[in-house]
Amino acid sequence: MIGTIRTLPNKWLVGVANAYVELFRNVPFSAARLAASVAVLALRPPLGAWPSLQELRADYRTGTGEQRQLALSRQMTVQMNTQTRINVNAQESVELLAGEAEILASGARQPVSVQAGAGRLLAQSARFNVRHTDDAVCVTCLAGAVDVLWQQRRLTLDAGQQLVYDAQGMQAATRAAENEVSAWRTGALSFVGKPLADVVAEINRYRPGKVLLRNPELGRRLVRMRFSIAQTDGALAMIRDLYGAQMTSLPGGIVLLS
Repeated sequence: MIGTIRTLPNKWLVGVANAYVELFRNVPFSAARLAASVAVLALRPPLGAWPSLQELRADYRTGTGEQRQLALSRQMTVQMNTQTRINVNAQESVELLAGEAEILASGARQPVSVQAGAGRLLAQSARFNVRHTDDAVCVTCLAGAVDVLWQQRRLTLDAGQQLVYDAQGMQAATRAAENEVSAWRTGALSFVGKPLADVVAEINRYRPGKVLLRNPELGRRLVRMRFSIAQTDGALAMIRDLYGAQMTSLPGGIVLLS
């Protein structure tokens, strides 16, 4: 079954949910609603409690807090971060469906290719980080040079440069905080002058359950933090002690910050 799901396009997955609704249209309301709810839960599990159909159809994926290395060829190595999904199109061509990965291109005769969102990345000799979360893609060149192709535009990133694009446009390249970008490769997360809401969102990528920030003013506070990926609960205690947050722990790994 899993092998079948992996070959199905996203449009088909949406069609599954619609089919359930149509199938049970004339069934008593409570039963129809239950069937439709099951279809929706398969596509969007609450709080990420189990893999969605989209996650199961990826060639490679990592769970919460998991990291994995793929040696696709002598010229291309992919280090997958937490909650990442990748499809392999060819030996040196991948699509980053969601999540984050560091790509090493080692003197390939033809550029290695990474499709991510609305753009494509090409590199022959480079090390670069690609983060595809929500609808945006952030590309950071850590060594060498990376070409970013977006619609009819082509821009080259040199080491230490970063840019962000989505379906609507591509921003200008800026100087990257390389230590923050690549901190996850050393088993740590680093934040300097970032809103606390961003820190909580990142913790949720590595920690089972869900941290819910219920105080918008607290979420806007700029913080400076560095902690181990394996110690996310310790990071929550740090937020409580340093920034005065009230922390309530609930079953299932749910934590309320207010």
